[in-house]
Amino acid sequence: MAKPETKTEFFYTEKGLVAIDSPVKLQILNLLREEPKTFDEIVRYTAKAKSTISVHLNDLRSCNLVDENFDPEDRRKKIYSLTSCYMGCSQEPSTDNYRCLLDLAAANGNDRFRFMETMFHVFRFGFEAYGIDNSPVVKMIGIDIGKHLSLNFESSTLEALLNEVAGFLEFHEDCQVSVLMENSPALRVDGGFKAMSLPVTGKPFCSLKEGIIEGILKEKLGKECGVLEIECYGTGHEHCLFEITI
Repeated sequence: MAKPETKTEFFYTEKGLVAIDSPVKLQILNLLREEPKTFDEIVRYTAKAKSTISVHLNDLRSCNLVDENFDPEDRRKKIYSLTSCYMGCSQEPSTDNYRCLLDLAAANGNDRFRFMETMFHVFRFGFEAYGIDNSPVVKMIGIDIGKHLSLNFESSTLEALLNEVAGFLEFHEDCQVSVLMENSPALRVDGGFKAMSLPVTGKPFCSLKEGIIEGILKEKLGKECGVLEIECYGTGHEHCLFEITI
C-alpha cells in the first residue's frame, strides 16, 4: 500500500487547472500517472473499501481528471486512465536559493545576457520560495516551445537530430554540448552561466531545457520519447546530462 499524499497537486484539463488535496484521490491519480489500472488494482493499491474508491473515482471523472472504460478482454471489469496532465504541487517554502538569485540579479544588472538569464531562474525559484513546485509545468511549456522550434531542424534520424540540437544550444547559450551514443542516447552540456553562478540545490533545475529537447525530438521523429536530466549543476555536477529514451 502506498503512503497517502499530504499535499496539494495541480492537474491541467481542457477546462482549466484543478487542485486536488484529498490524500486518497492523490493516491489514485499518482497510480494512474504510471499506466491505466483496473478498479480492483486501485482498491488493492489504496487499501480502501470498494465503496470509498468508487466515490473518489466518480468525483475524479466529474472533474475530467480520469476516464473510465471497459476492459476489452473482460467487459465485467473497468479500466481507469488519466485524462489530465500533472502540473506541479505545493511544497514547503524554500527561500535560500531565491534570495541568492535576487542578489545575483542585482550584481548582473549591467550585463544584459547574465541579467536576463538570472531573471529566468529568479522566477523559477521564486515559485518554490512561495511554496509551489512548478517544474512539471515549466517542462510542459518547454515541450510546446520545442515542438514549434522543430520547424527549424532538418534531420529525421536520432543521432543527426541530436547533433542539430547540440549546435542550437551552443548557438543560444554560453556552453559546449556533446552528443553521447555509446549506451543510451544523451546530451551533455558543459560550461556556461550555471557552472559559474547558480547555487547547488540538490536537484536538477533545467526543466525548461529538458522540455525543449523533448519537444523537438517528438515532433521531428514522430515517436514517443522522453528526456530526463539525470545530472546537473544543481546536483553538484560540473555539467548537465540529459538522458533520452525512445
